[in-house]
Amino acid sequence: IVSNMLAKSTRIAKPAPQLPINHEDIDKTEARLLKGPTSEAWKKVGVKHHYGICVPLFGLKTEQSRGIGEFLDLLPLADFCESIKMDVIQMLPLNDINTDNSPFSPISCFALNPLFLSLEKLPHADQATDEMKQLMSELQGLNSSLRVDWVSVREKKEKWMREYLKLQTVKTSVLTSQEYSSFKESNKYWLPSYSLFYTLKRKNNLAGWVDWPETKELDQAAKDEKLSSIQETKQYQALTRVDWVSVREKKEKWMREYLKLQTVKTSVLTSQEYSSFKESNKYWLPSYSLFYTLKRKNNLAGWVDWPETKELDLAAKDGKLSSIQETKQYQALTKEYAEAMEFYQFQQYCCDLQLSAAKKYAESKGVWLKGDVPFLCSGDSADVWVHRDLFQQGYSAGAPPDMYSKDGQDWGLPLYNWSAMDLDNFTWWKQRLQVASKYYTLYRIDHIVGFYRVWAVPKGKKASEGGYQPQDKALWIPQGERILRIMLDASKMLPIGEDLGSIPKEVYLNLQKLGICGTRVLRWERMWENKEQGQPFIPVADYIPDSMSTVSTHDSETLPLWWLLKQDEAKAYCQHRRWSYRVQDLKGQPPKEYQYHLENQNQKIVGKTMPVPYLQDILREANTSSSLFHIHLLSEYLALVPPTTDEEGLIHWDPNLERVNIPGTVQSSNWSYRMRPSISTINQHQVLKDLMLKSRESVQADISPLPERKPHVYERQYSTQLPTKLRVLPGRSYPLGATWDGAGVNFAVFSENGYKAYLCLFETPESKTESHRILMPEYDDFVHHCYLPDLRPGQLYGYRIEGDWDPLNGLRFNSNKVLLDPYAKSIGRDLQWHDSLFPYNIQSPSPHKYLEMNTEDNSSFCPLAAVVDNSFTWGNDHPPNVPWHRTVIYEAHVKALSFQHPDVPEHIRGTYAGLCHESIIAHLKKLGVTAIELEPIHHHVDEKPILDKGLVNHWGYNTLSFFAPDLRYCATRSVLGAVHEFKTMVRVLHSHGIEVILDVVYNHTAEGNHYGAMFNLKGCDNLAYYKTPEGDPAYYFDYTGCGNSLNVRHPRVLQLIMDSLRYWIQEMHVDGFRFDLASALARQFHDVDKLSAFFDIIHQDPVISRVKLIAEPWDCSSGGYQVGNFPVLWTEWNGRYRDSIRGFWNGKGVSLGEFATRVTGSSDLYTAESGRSALSSINFVTCHDGFNLLDLVSYNEKHNDDNGENNNDGANDNHSYNHGCEGSTDDSGINEFRWRQRANFVATLFLSLGVPMILSGDELSKTQNGNNNTYCQDNEITWLDWDLYDDEDEFLQFTSKMIKLRKSHAVLNRRRHLKGEVNGVKDVTWYMPEGHEPSYDDWHNTTKQALGFVMDGDAIVDLSHTGQVHKGETILVLVNAQFFDVNFKLPAHHSGKHWQLLISTDRALKNQCGTSVFQPSSSFTLKDHSISIFHLYAPINQSRANLFRSVNLRKSQDSV
Repeated sequence: IVSNMLAKSTRIAKPAPQLPINHEDIDKTEARLLKGPTSEAWKKVGVKHHYGICVPLFGLKTEQSRGIGEFLDLLPLADFCESIKMDVIQMLPLNDINTDNSPFSPISCFALNPLFLSLEKLPHADQATDEMKQLMSELQGLNSSLRVDWVSVREKKEKWMREYLKLQTVKTSVLTSQEYSSFKESNKYWLPSYSLFYTLKRKNNLAGWVDWPETKELDQAAKDEKLSSIQETKQYQALTRVDWVSVREKKEKWMREYLKLQTVKTSVLTSQEYSSFKESNKYWLPSYSLFYTLKRKNNLAGWVDWPETKELDLAAKDGKLSSIQETKQYQALTKEYAEAMEFYQFQQYCCDLQLSAAKKYAESKGVWLKGDVPFLCSGDSADVWVHRDLFQQGYSAGAPPDMYSKDGQDWGLPLYNWSAMDLDNFTWWKQRLQVASKYYTLYRIDHIVGFYRVWAVPKGKKASEGGYQPQDKALWIPQGERILRIMLDASKMLPIGEDLGSIPKEVYLNLQKLGICGTRVLRWERMWENKEQGQPFIPVADYIPDSMSTVSTHDSETLPLWWLLKQDEAKAYCQHRRWSYRVQDLKGQPPKEYQYHLENQNQKIVGKTMPVPYLQDILREANTSSSLFHIHLLSEYLALVPPTTDEEGLIHWDPNLERVNIPGTVQSSNWSYRMRPSISTINQHQVLKDLMLKSRESVQADISPLPERKPHVYERQYSTQLPTKLRVLPGRSYPLGATWDGAGVNFAVFSENGYKAYLCLFETPESKTESHRILMPEYDDFVHHCYLPDLRPGQLYGYRIEGDWDPLNGLRFNSNKVLLDPYAKSIGRDLQWHDSLFPYNIQSPSPHKYLEMNTEDNSSFCPLAAVVDNSFTWGNDHPPNVPWHRTVIYEAHVKALSFQHPDVPEHIRGTYAGLCHESIIAHLKKLGVTAIELEPIHHHVDEKPILDKGLVNHWGYNTLSFFAPDLRYCATRSVLGAVHEFKTMVRVLHSHGIEVILDVVYNHTAEGNHYGAMFNLKGCDNLAYYKTPEGDPAYYFDYTGCGNSLNVRHPRVLQLIMDSLRYWIQEMHVDGFRFDLASALARQFHDVDKLSAFFDIIHQDPVISRVKLIAEPWDCSSGGYQVGNFPVLWTEWNGRYRDSIRGFWNGKGVSLGEFATRVTGSSDLYTAESGRSALSSINFVTCHDGFNLLDLVSYNEKHNDDNGENNNDGANDNHSYNHGCEGSTDDSGINEFRWRQRANFVATLFLSLGVPMILSGDELSKTQNGNNNTYCQDNEITWLDWDLYDDEDEFLQFTSKMIKLRKSHAVLNRRRHLKGEVNGVKDVTWYMPEGHEPSYDDWHNTTKQALGFVMDGDAIVDLSHTGQVHKGETILVLVNAQFFDVNFKLPAHHSGKHWQLLISTDRALKNQCGTSVFQPSSSFTLKDHSISIFHLYAPINQSRANLFRSVNLRKSQDSV
């Protein structure tokens, strides 16, 4: 639908992709734009809302116009804009054009169109001859034409200008002119000596000066007088005086005779201003004027067919010249046609005077002129003729085949040769923009995507045989950004890009990075991919600020014409606005001038228009968008005053006449629009001015912000007006939830103890109550169900369940409450906290108020579900299936990860889209991460007590829906957008080999205990869904500290969890789950049972059992700490590992034996007899809960005051150590110690057998200021800071190196526990610093904190699935957690090789890593609190000896 707006005659419209959504207020927008490359331009115009009109200059009309709009018509138009508080006038390109009249096919990209000259305002125009006066009269007669008559205007204006040029002559003497005197004075250094030299040379018959008698005389004089130059001699002065006077006398006598016959042009032509104009435009003006002269000489033929072109090309080829301008023939042509060229140069000077004056006047009125710079250039233009090396004439621009043009499009315009332009330092573009900047403050960059990539059609080939240039998509953004930055540097104009059509999303993001506004056409801003939902319109509040909103373009129908001709689209918009479509008939009969047939136009619409209130409201909506610029066609404002028989009105009776151009057609009506009233008429039309001012009445001062503390309200992606009566069919009891099958929606909800269920349908998120309440007619297997064929995806709904209110017996049914579907796959409206959300009377003073039923209806405040369409283009997506022994987990929060990343576009920071942005992906891959474990993304509830403190539930462990992705992390903020955006994130991460693991919370819900609110499960069936004490069901078991626990014993609750897990695997393609407080799920009655039904079902499930399953093996009740007790298939967060490794390095008395056990895979916890291995252990030092890594070495105590709980929350025992100062410090010694300790933790983690997990931000040296419970801190405390100092960057590099080391050494990727000895080789050998193996006392004496161990690569028994033996290098690790340096005796290896230092946490050894080699039994000093890692290294001579032995052995084997 959306057109690629180049306005060439062969271009066809295309749909626009969905663009970024606005999340900014005006202050953030201003700060961002004023930091970018367009900052100076923004400072001039201001980062604020701008309003303006768009009109082609040729369409303007005043009483003085001559059949076409003129430059000086902009003056009264600026007065009009000032009177209605508009500050932008946008025009189409004003360049000189070819005979096709298209402003987008200029004959020069520099020259202005002289047809826009206001002739009577030129200097000395009052001296017009009779012939000129007659021409002026004829031009005045054209002013009443309905369209521009280009042929007549061009013919008459050019004749007038040629006569005008003749007036600019008087007789004078060049030799006595001021200019001639100034010339001689400014060139006195060389001119006298040159003229004397030439005079003497002619006198001596052109002989060389060495042989002149005058030279000998002058040399002798200089020698005698000891002078440095002959010019200082008296003889030289004498020669000058005598000969110059003689020559002057003779020349002047001849010139006086010559002047009797000739005239020298003066007045304007000899003015200093005219000379300066030509000088400042010498890059393009001479070539343009010569081109035009030769074009007229050759009867307007294309330059390819000129004989002059052939002659110039041959000369350039013979002389091996890069341009025809360098040839002698070209210079000869400029001399031959100098007088003819003068006419075209003179015209350009006049254009410059008038357009510059118009700009100056407009700015004095507070109005900016906005020009238009076409992307492409006509092949038959002065630019291509002269600069052929800058264009690819073997290709033309076009568009690829698509659903709108099966054969593609060829626009016939040459491509730029960017390489040649680069060699020329882009001079052509720089000059072009510098010229344009004289006339405009802003400019439209036409087809801006072309700077990134363009469809190139080879000459003589079909459009379908073309391809994109550049071919490599990876080059698109770098190329476009570089060229645009050069353009931005070339002028101080503010660009606004035409980014309509099929544009890669990366281009939108790059334009935003550059501060270049895009274009939003309100009627085309729809979610085109969502066909099933009616391709809904995007709310104007979601437009990004750096954009220009409009309702039409010069290439589209005007809004009234669109309303009449594109009724399907207009009706869709009516549905969006809840209007009924209708057409307004103009009163009376059209005047006679409209009784004609316009070619290819629909005559049935003459005398019709759209209702004025609709038009005004659409303009108002566009003007209240979040865009900074709001510019509409002037004709659409004029349509607010339509004509009638009694009133002339301001638009034509035939709406076809209001259209500027019809792309894809060649007809005389294109580019010939003329406004019906004159500018003076609209200047005096107070009704129009009032209507235009009212169209901006509801404009807000700030761009719509994303509410942070208010409930989230999300727009549906389409809007429907449901019929009064809906068809209700029985439907099916499975699957549960709302299921769209392509023809209708099936609803099914479980309630074992409820009597009746009602389906409640809501029109919009703002609806106060349901529009339809439908009794669900069928009830099977405790499931109420029905099928509605009249509903579509996006429909908002909830349920009301009737049953007993008997809290003492665990029954809490309350039909006054609309309930969220437990299977809701998208949240259509978030909850808004209100007393009506509670099932009991919360205001009652009774201590047993939870027994009193609350009858207040909650439908205005409850959360609502939305029907989803699960269709998505997954392409070739497949799970990476990274094996556990190769897995590196990165725990992260969706928002915190990208919210402050400078390279992630601001509108997607903190979202699913931001998480899969290329800069985040690059970081993860550079780090070496294979899986990202996301903190909860199920839609959650912000608890009211937290909100009352001005905080939010940042972590999200308070689930509202087990199926719906949290809309807080959706960049589009649309109902179905969250599902699509999450899937896109997964697909992108998978394409880079990164798995997605979700942190899921099935142990409790957001409904709390008996004093909690009612959102869904309590009202659907409290007894079935929640675990209640035996004999006292008024209360809840609480194993989680959050008020309730799910009743996993009940089959329907188990089904809910399993259906949710399968949905995320099969529909959302996730790769695994981390189960929060997993022990709570395994409690059959009270005790944790690893053989519970929950585990049984998961183990037998063919879908769930194949993904990564991670348990947090504890809960908050007694007996809940179950580390090591989960069954096979499960891995566990190893809390023992965390505590032991922290305690060892931070001096908490952890023995060498405990340290060694954790490092080698915790075989005491995950025994081989139980079917488990080291890979059952998820090793971690930090996670989201507790201190992060920098705080672990910086604080002894927690500092949680920001949480508003008087520092009573969070764990008190953190196994941390501040190393001499609480919190941050400038002490370099302490900071170095802390850096080394963090490196020790990282090194230990990646040297340990098992599965390593790091906390997002630890690698960036992130601090939480001592807060070890940041669950409610959605701010800088949790957001990652990507601005790194040198030490922080070095730590990032160290972390990456350790992960790389782990991946490259098979001894660290074992799939089995250590065996002790394999084929006579120990898999691990332990050493004390003295060189002996540890004794029993060494292992258990907590004062001994130094240890070495060798992991031998020859002792691996692991086989791959193909039977390949995993072998690797042998490594030596030395560990020192003492407070003093330790000397280690390096062990000998059976291979006889030496040890080479690989990595050390002691930065003093940084330069020795990878270079220093140590012999066995030599001493190595290990700094306190550090780790050094070595691998075997063979000296050169030993390597050669081994090589020779290998060769001899191979020869012996061959002979056998």
